[in-house]
Amino acid sequence: MIIPTLNEEEQIPSLLESLLGIPAVEIVVSDGGSTDRTREICSSYPVTCVFGPPGRGQQLNLGARNAGGDIFFFLHADSKVESSVFKEIRWSVERGSRWGCCTLAFDDPSLRYQILAAVSHLRVKIISSCYGDQGIFCERELFFEAGGFPGFPFLEDLAFSRVLRRFQKSCSVPAKIVTSSRRFRKHGFWLTLYKMQLAKLLFSLGMSPERILEIYRGSAGGNL
Repeated sequence: MIIPTLNEEEQIPSLLESLLGIPAVEIVVSDGGSTDRTREICSSYPVTCVFGPPGRGQQLNLGARNAGGDIFFFLHADSKVESSVFKEIRWSVERGSRWGCCTLAFDDPSLRYQILAAVSHLRVKIISSCYGDQGIFCERELFFEAGGFPGFPFLEDLAFSRVLRRFQKSCSVPAKIVTSSRRFRKHGFWLTLYKMQLAKLLFSLGMSPERILEIYRGSAGGNL
């Protein structure tokens, strides 16, 4: 498992605590230059910590290069997973699914988040596009054959899915991954949803991820 971090001191302790009791799961934390206590906290746990420049694509690739095992699982620091996720991923890979993601849920149970999660599930089923907050898994061999994540600071998961679906349709395992709604709470649900869809549209039209990130952050009034 590879977890990218950047100033996640509030989120990472509970995530690591929840994962350490799961057998046969290697944890690699790939930090992109945190200035808070993230590095100190991660180093106090029995996990592998690697350090590099910021940018989620680069961090995920660095983590993968330092991970063992034949299946990679990329997990955001503000997510929580059901323990059955790992068995279901292994079961899916053994039956021929080389990549995919989990079933998304939000930590806010209100109806609009349930609808958003359901739409995300349909996106995976219909167009094989998996996002990072859904927890992407990939065979080690396929990961390197596909060239890993592009070194983008933004939308690396969208670009990665585009490459992988040329090899095979994605798989969605039933086990849930619960992701944080903090972005939506911070900037407003509808504004955040609008910005996310705009970013995907601009990317599909050929705009660079770096320029899209500038627009995203500018309209958000702050960092992601």
